[in-house]
Amino acid sequence: MTDEELMKMAVDTALGQGAKEVIAQLIEEEEHQIRFSNSQTDIAKRWKRNYLDIFLTSGHPLSLGKKINTLTIHDPTPKKIKTQIPREVRVLRSLPKSKLYWGMDSASHSTYPSLKGLYDERIDEMPEEAPCIVDDTISASHEAGAKKVSGVLYFGKTNKGLLTSHGNGGVYRTSYCRATVRSFHDDNSSGQSLVVTRNLKDIDKKMMDAGSRAGRLAKRSAGGKEEKGGRYDLIMSPTVAGNIFGTLLSSANPIMMLGGMSCLKGKMDEQIGPDSLSVRDDPLVNDGMNSRPFDDEGTPSKRTPLIDEGVFSNLLHNTSTAKLWKLLNWIKLKFWIRPTTTSNSVLGQLGMTGSDDDPRTLLVGPSNYVFEPGTFTLNEMISSSKRPTIYMTSNWYTRFTNMREGKFSTVPRDAAFLIQDGEVKRPVRNLRLKGDLLKMCGDITGIGKDVRQIQWWEVSTPTFVPHIKVKDCTFTKAKS
Repeated sequence: MTDEELMKMAVDTALGQGAKEVIAQLIEEEEHQIRFSNSQTDIAKRWKRNYLDIFLTSGHPLSLGKKINTLTIHDPTPKKIKTQIPREVRVLRSLPKSKLYWGMDSASHSTYPSLKGLYDERIDEMPEEAPCIVDDTISASHEAGAKKVSGVLYFGKTNKGLLTSHGNGGVYRTSYCRATVRSFHDDNSSGQSLVVTRNLKDIDKKMMDAGSRAGRLAKRSAGGKEEKGGRYDLIMSPTVAGNIFGTLLSSANPIMMLGGMSCLKGKMDEQIGPDSLSVRDDPLVNDGMNSRPFDDEGTPSKRTPLIDEGVFSNLLHNTSTAKLWKLLNWIKLKFWIRPTTTSNSVLGQLGMTGSDDDPRTLLVGPSNYVFEPGTFTLNEMISSSKRPTIYMTSNWYTRFTNMREGKFSTVPRDAAFLIQDGEVKRPVRNLRLKGDLLKMCGDITGIGKDVRQIQWWEVSTPTFVPHIKVKDCTFTKAKS
């Protein structure tokens, strides 16, 4: 039975049992992991997953909120579909209404954007080549000055199918490669670099370049001393900028605003950054790790400006939040506000119950954040730094003291440097950045040309971002 036939059976079975709207999402994926530490591989794993997510609803089309239920069928077969779906439809009838679900995209979509580069045939060669690539990456880092190298490489491929009860969706496949390389010159001197791509051309060179960069940073950070706290300008590498400003962009979400967790609430159409700052949500960008032809409602993908020349310009929506947002604004007599879905619907969990493969509702989720490149090189940012400036190459442990106000702290984890009078003076250690997301956005003084895709455990949303310079930031001494 083909993927299309399996999904159609799931949808038809659910409708036949009395469900009003249905989504069937079929995922077949193969993922590989190679982990290395102390300059040698210590773990190599492979996972194969095959599961069918089913989203079920009931309720009157005009009701405020509807009943929803979900199930995941692992290794789906016709027998499992015909046994498990009717049971969950019966459960559906006894559940309370969800205040977050107001319906899915009911329009009929006959065409979707054609995306190139989602799948690279060279992924089939990676299981054999990857161990040698990791060894070469470690060697490149040693040659650049590292004494020890650690990190992790993930690569794999996915077939994704989607079919809704409104006939929307399709099937597409993707491949990917993500790596984190962390090099050490001594116990207190480290550097980090990333590889994030779907394009496997010259993947060995990309990995070795990452190893070399991490090794150079580790060597340059040797001998770092504790720096006193105070006010400094800040140059953020793409890795750091992706974490800090990606956190700001995640606030452009109606669910975050309703939950009191968005510092962008009430800032629509206001200037929050310089004219040089423009960022969009872009599921169509080439090589994007979350690029896709449609979202999880089967709505065709499209780009959505989030910050346009410094002005906060849009929220991300799915069909439900767009309807809810429209009603909330109409209650305030703002009849001109008529939001529609931005094709950012994600079948996922709320984060408090369930597991990664046990979806709970249709949420609003970003695809890829894409920053427009600026006009500065990194060297120009450094040479123009006449005031004391900290250059952060990576950061960990970003934590909020007040999400509503955007107040946070984060720790420079690897190489960080003090810049004075336009020159890098010395490596520094044991600092903590304490910031305000909106203030930092407004205090941007330079945006780099060097846009890179960032994704790792501190940056969950793929983010295309360059170096960014911010004035007048607060640093304190971090606890040892």
